[in-house]
Amino acid sequence: IVNKDAGMAVHPTGAYQQGTLANALAHHWNKIGLNTKVRLVHRIDKDTSGLVLVAKEPYTLQRLLRQLSRQELVREYLAIVEGELQDSQGVLTMAIGRSMDHGVKRAVQEDGKKARTVYQVLSSSGKATLLRARLESGRTHQIRVHFASLGHPVLGDPLYSEALPETTGQALHAWRLEFVHPRTGEKHVVTAPLPKEMLHLWKKCWKEQ
Repeated sequence: IVNKDAGMAVHPTGAYQQGTLANALAHHWNKIGLNTKVRLVHRIDKDTSGLVLVAKEPYTLQRLLRQLSRQELVREYLAIVEGELQDSQGVLTMAIGRSMDHGVKRAVQEDGKKARTVYQVLSSSGKATLLRARLESGRTHQIRVHFASLGHPVLGDPLYSEALPETTGQALHAWRLEFVHPRTGEKHVVTAPLPKEMLHLWKKCWKEQ
């Protein structure tokens, strides 16, 4: 389990061939003599920080992917969104598809793929809201698209809102994973605290209310 910094792509793509999480893991494993592939159980966006689960061998990967498809592998995020939400908790079920006017961007679309985000407000300054969101599907940019569609985009999101000088990317952090180890059957709950950038941004939101 790796706590990834914002600004690092998870795996190589056309735009990012070097400096990715997969590259770093492959280098580390080679250095310690572990001869295996990098098998990512799930991914997070380049400018999202937080926990990424990686399997070292095929059996573990397949069992974890099965947990993921059955919603037994829990992925929770902390996000700072613009404004104050009307409801203190809720479930967002708007379907998500590719935006027709942007190659990378996604949008809420009636004919899109099903998506489900469960959220709970933790605190609000009026100007911004800190919330906890659990993914029950894995659509690209899901949390970012869902809250942007409500008029409450994630702060610092350069794609669905506007970038902020205080953050490397959007104020979105994969803070909690819950799963059962495929080999031992033991339940694991792993958390990662808010990165300094998000913590400083949240404190600033309170000062400016």
